Amino acid sequence: MEIFTKSILSDRKSRAAKALDQVLKSGDAVFFYCGQPLQKPGGLDQTYPFLPHPDYFWLTGYRRPWGITCYSLSDGWTDFIKPISREESIWEGSAESLEGEDLSQFEEWLKNKNFQNIFSLGQVGESHLALVTPDFANTAIVQEKFNEVRRIKDSAEVQLIRKAGQTAARGYARLQDFIRPGVTERQIQIEFEAEVLRAGAEKFPYETIVGAGVNSAVLHAIPTLRVAQAGELVLIDGGADIHDYCVDITRVFPVDGHFSQRQKSIYDIVLAAQKEGIRLCNPGTAWIEVHRAAATIIADGLKGLNLLRGDTDNLLDSGAVSVFFPHGVGHMVGLKVRDVGGRFGSGPATSCGVRLRVDLDLEENFIMTVEPGIYFVPAIFNHPELRQKYPDQVNWAELEKWQTFGGIRLEDDILVSSKAPENLTGAIPK
Repeated sequence: MEIFTKSILSDRKSRAAKALDQVLKSGDAVFFYCGQPLQKPGGLDQTYPFLPHPDYFWLTGYRRPWGITCYSLSDGWTDFIKPISREESIWEGSAESLEGEDLSQFEEWLKNKNFQNIFSLGQVGESHLALVTPDFANTAIVQEKFNEVRRIKDSAEVQLIRKAGQTAARGYARLQDFIRPGVTERQIQIEFEAEVLRAGAEKFPYETIVGAGVNSAVLHAIPTLRVAQAGELVLIDGGADIHDYCVDITRVFPVDGHFSQRQKSIYDIVLAAQKEGIRLCNPGTAWIEVHRAAATIIADGLKGLNLLRGDTDNLLDSGAVSVFFPHGVGHMVGLKVRDVGGRFGSGPATSCGVRLRVDLDLEENFIMTVEPGIYFVPAIFNHPELRQKYPDQVNWAELEKWQTFGGIRLEDDILVSSKAPENLTGAIPK
């Protein structure tokens, strides 16, 4: 099945070549490896489900293992693929129509080229490790140049991500009717995932997060048999995956159908922080500014609830706000749930007491998650060092009254546009 048209793939290679030409020299070559299946321990002929490396898949549209795509200034692009054998056709079928040089010729081709420097990207197969001597010192520069191209989503990618969002929306719609006192976290996971698969998703971009009650403050809560009780919150962080293109979404539901006054006060702060973060998702905005804007609203809101005290800028600069907002405001999403963000200089950027997952100025057709949250995490607010660090900025006495609250996070996937940010998952009610 053709996932991307030839014109889309041709355009991607053209844009990638233009970027790579800026850092490659005569005699240099870049190899993009698809990867190979990984055998299950003791599984004999069984392997884990194969996933092509995203760099290779983005360039070729092929999901078949073992492939290699090569680029050099002298030759341009050369694709090597492993032909489908008769045995494979019998046991697994032959869904893909493959074009390229026979992989068995790769070693001879490589000897004849005599490249001076080879940059290996993707997932290098074991049988090819001895064939090349990668230039590790400069590979990071080449990788970053390629990442700059991949960060810009083309129309085909946006379409797949929209479709993934539509399938995930079906799962959240099901939860509106399903969540009630007496259901378990595990049952919520099953209902969500079953509906998403029925709607057309192939798989899930990550293990679905479901936390009820105090577990809603666990950032990556694994669903358990814990029963949701009346008066509690349930946090669901779940997405959908189609051809490795993903959405990453979080919603919070009151178990008995309505928020208490205390729950609503925290929810409204998080919602306001998310709205401001989304509003700022414009070309040229530094991602660190988006995080600080969301953290500012959270700090001000918690001051209003007498949980934080003092000057707002000091609460941000000191990191006191991170007692309640302990993670970055979001990350790049698209091809895999953590798409090619990053670009850190001497180390990851920090803001308001936390490490950010992206340190970039936003560009048109980036897709970013915006996911602020407020959590009451015992492991954080019972930590003696934090109590010593923020003796006055955090109202520890008031915080004792919130021990069993849990947490609230809201997350959507935002397409950066020159007109206005577009919420690709905004149809899911909040």
